[in-house]
Amino acid sequence: MGQFEQIQTRKAISSYGGVGSIIETRDGSILIDNFDEWPFFQVVNERFEEHNFIIDKRFKNRLSKYFQQLENLVKIPVNELIKGYDPENKFAFLSAKYFPEWFYCNNCHRFDRIDNWKRNWDNNVESQHKTTNTERSYFYPPKCYCCYVKNRDKKRKFFDLEQVRFILTAPNGEIADIPWDKWALFLDVKKKGKKKETESTATDEEEIITLSNIQVPDDAIFEYKTSDKLDDLKGIWIMTKRKDGEQISFATLSGLFNLRVKIQDLLPNTRETDILFKPVIRSSNSVYYPNILSSIYIPANDELNETIIKKIKEYYEDDFTIPQILKILKNENSREFSEQLIQNLIDNSFSEREAEIAKTENQYRYDEYKYITENSSERVEDKLIFNKIDTTFFQNDLIKSIYKMDKIKITSVQTSYTRQEPISTNSFLEDEDAEKITTESITKKFTSNYGVNTKYLPAVESFGEGIFFEFDNNLLDRWISSNPKIQERIDIIIGNHSYLDSNFDEDLVINPKYILIHTFSHLIIKELEYLCGYPSTSIQERLYIDESLTMNGVLIYTIAGSEGSYGGITSICDDDRIGKLIESAMIRATDCATDPICYHTHGQGVANLNLSACFSCTLLPETSCEMFNCYLDRRILVDKDYGYFKRIINKI
Repeated sequence: MGQFEQIQTRKAISSYGGVGSIIETRDGSILIDNFDEWPFFQVVNERFEEHNFIIDKRFKNRLSKYFQQLENLVKIPVNELIKGYDPENKFAFLSAKYFPEWFYCNNCHRFDRIDNWKRNWDNNVESQHKTTNTERSYFYPPKCYCCYVKNRDKKRKFFDLEQVRFILTAPNGEIADIPWDKWALFLDVKKKGKKKETESTATDEEEIITLSNIQVPDDAIFEYKTSDKLDDLKGIWIMTKRKDGEQISFATLSGLFNLRVKIQDLLPNTRETDILFKPVIRSSNSVYYPNILSSIYIPANDELNETIIKKIKEYYEDDFTIPQILKILKNENSREFSEQLIQNLIDNSFSEREAEIAKTENQYRYDEYKYITENSSERVEDKLIFNKIDTTFFQNDLIKSIYKMDKIKITSVQTSYTRQEPISTNSFLEDEDAEKITTESITKKFTSNYGVNTKYLPAVESFGEGIFFEFDNNLLDRWISSNPKIQERIDIIIGNHSYLDSNFDEDLVINPKYILIHTFSHLIIKELEYLCGYPSTSIQERLYIDESLTMNGVLIYTIAGSEGSYGGITSICDDDRIGKLIESAMIRATDCATDPICYHTHGQGVANLNLSACFSCTLLPETSCEMFNCYLDRRILVDKDYGYFKRIINKI
C-alpha cells in the first residue's frame, strides 16, 4: 500500500525537496527518486499534453546547450490529498522511499531494515491475529511487530519505529545506509584483536574498512540501544544476538565519523573505484546541494524563430555579408542581433539550438538586467509587468533607480545535485574535467537516469512580485576610491575566500561593489519583515553584480501564495515609503545584539567570509540568500566615516 505526503509544488525544486533530497515527514524521512522514476513521468511515457509544458524559449535554449537532446521543460504535477492521505490524481505525484532504511523500536530495541519490518508485520500480525486489511495498514507509519505480537493477551499496542540518524555520502553524489549488521560485527572482531590498553584509541584515526569479508549469521538479531547517562556516541550501542539469546557482538558508535567505507562494498555494480563513503547525520546541510537554475521571463532580443532563420540563410546564400544581414534585419524587424549569433548560426548549418551562444550565469542574467534598466515600463503577455518609480520617492543620490516589479514569471529547473560540497553555478551546465577528477573530487549527479541525454527536465513556473534596485557604477567607483578603508576591509574577505579548497566559489569575483549590494539586499529583506509583514523565509534575492559587464543591481522578490498576495511588497513603491524603508533598514543595521563584537570582528561565519554580519543583524534563512549567507559586511554601508549610506546615519 502506498503512502502519501503533500508538499508545495514549488518546493519540489528547492533545497527542501528536490531530486536526491531527504525530506522529513510525519511518518519518517524519505529520499526523493530520480524524476524519470516518478509515476507521473512513467504513466505519461513522453505523451505530454501542451498544458504540461513551460514555455520559456530563452531559458530552454540555454539549457539545450548542455542537454542537447532536451525537448521540453515539464511542469511538476500539482496534486491535492483527499481526506489528508489519498491523492486526487492517482498518477500525478512524485515518488520516494524511506531513507535511512534501518529502523529500531524504542520499546524492545529491535533493529532491522524497513523491508524486513514490513515482511514480518505482514506474516506475524496477520497470521497470529487474523487482522483485517484496515488493521494491516496500521504499519504506516512503521510499527514494531514484535511488541504487537507480545501483547496478544492484552490490549494491542502499537509502538512506532524510529529511523537511525546516521547515513553515508560519497563525493560522486551517491548516498547509502551504513551497513550496521556488518559494521557492528567488524568492530567487535577488531576490538577483540587489540590489547585492552590501546582499545580506547582504536577509533581516533580515520580508518578505511572493507566489509566484503564480514559474514553475518543467518539467525542474527540486532538491537539498537541508547544510554540515558551518556550523551555522546559512546552512549549508543548495537548488540548482535542469535535467536536463542546468545550474544554475538557488542559495539558502541564511538569513532563512527572517522570511518570510511569503500564504494565497491556498498554498490558492487558501480563503475567507480576507490571512492570512499563517509558518515554524516541525515539532517546535515552537507547531505544535499541542489543545482538549480532560474530565469526571469523576458522577450530576449536574440530570440530566433524559423522565419528569421530562413531569411538569414537566404541572405547568406545570396552572398550578403554579416553586417549587411544585420542591417537588413534591423530595417525589416526592428530587431538587433549580434554578429556572433549570426556567425554561430552560419557555422552550425542554421540550427537554432546550436547557434544559441553559451553564456555564463552572469552573462545570462545581464540580459534580464539590461532589459529592465533600459525600459522605464513594460507589460509582456501578462508575464512581466514593471515600471520605473519616481526618483523623488527614495535616496536618488545613492541609488540610481528603483523598479516596481508588479508581476514577474520565474522558471526554475534542477539540473543535478552534489553531496558533501556545493559547486559553482557556472559548473551546472559543464562537464567535469576528466583529467582533474580524483577519488575525492565533488562531481554532480543528474536528476534523471538518462543524465545529460534526457529529453525532459522537470520545472516549476512561479509568478510573483518584487522590487529591483539599480546602483550607479560611477558613483560606486568614486565612493571606493575616496575611502581606502573599504578596500582594506574587503581584502580580508578576499584573503579568506582564497583559502577555500572548493569548487563552489572558483568563478566568483569578490569586490566592494559585490559586498555592498549583497549586504544591502539582506538588510532590505529583513526590513520588509517589519514593514510588510512578510517573513524573510518567503522573500528571495537575485543578484545582478559583475564588474566586467558593469552590472550593479539586485531583485528582491516573493512568490505569490507563499505568505501573502500580490501588492504586499510593491505597494510601498507608490510613494515615499520605499525611501523610508531604505532609511529604516540602514538605521536598524547600526545596532546589533552582539555589538561591539560583531561590528569590529575580523571574520565570522563559514570560513570567515563575513565581517560585520551575524544572525542578529544581517544573515537570512538559507532559502532567501543565493550565497549561503556569505560575503557580507554591514559596516561598509553604515559606518559613520566611510559607509555608503553614512549620510542617513549621520543625520540621526
